[in-house]
Amino acid sequence: MKNTFTYLFLSLFLFACSNQKEVVESFEGKLVYSVSSALNNPDKSDSINYQVVYAKDSMLRIDSFTAIGKQIYIKHIPKNKAYILMDIGIKKIAIQTVEDTTKNETRYIFKKKMGKEILAGRKAKNIKVTDVIYDTTMVMNYLPEIPSKYSTAIDGIPGLPVNYSLNVSGMWVTYKLYSIEERPLSIDLFGIPSDYEIITLDEFIELIEN
Repeated sequence: MKNTFTYLFLSLFLFACSNQKEVVESFEGKLVYSVSSALNNPDKSDSINYQVVYAKDSMLRIDSFTAIGKQIYIKHIPKNKAYILMDIGIKKIAIQTVEDTTKNETRYIFKKKMGKEILAGRKAKNIKVTDVIYDTTMVMNYLPEIPSKYSTAIDGIPGLPVNYSLNVSGMWVTYKLYSIEERPLSIDLFGIPSDYEIITLDEFIELIEN
């Protein structure tokens, strides 16, 4: 009886410890992803092939380099409040975005898959992901030690997605982690500069139309 009790206690203790290792609430640092598609392959000399992500506790910033210029997305995660910063020539604007609170939580179906892939020097777990909307299944990778809240892609994945694909305007675009730096970041990175005008999405559409 004593041996049974000891075994049960040790089992519960080890289970609790293993669970605690998976609980990670925050991350601070910089991540760089390469961006590729059927029409656009990664090229170190072209910034449009990269996306830079900054994370600091409850703050997120994503720098995207597009054909129409650089766009900066900043978000206060707990408040679910986000802005898109753009320089459209005539002025610098911060478009206040309304986060979709009616997300389709069943869009992605996840299934465990054995194996790992080394990305940016980290062991990223394999996971089989089905995108219900596009009826497509593919193997992706994620880092379980970094929360998925520091990404706006693949809702419901159990960690930070570091090798994944999204359908953008009918074309599959692949994002793959290129480098990662864990280091302190200035809070100023996540603020709206004083020379930017805050406008709503409707005001932005009106501005473009005029």
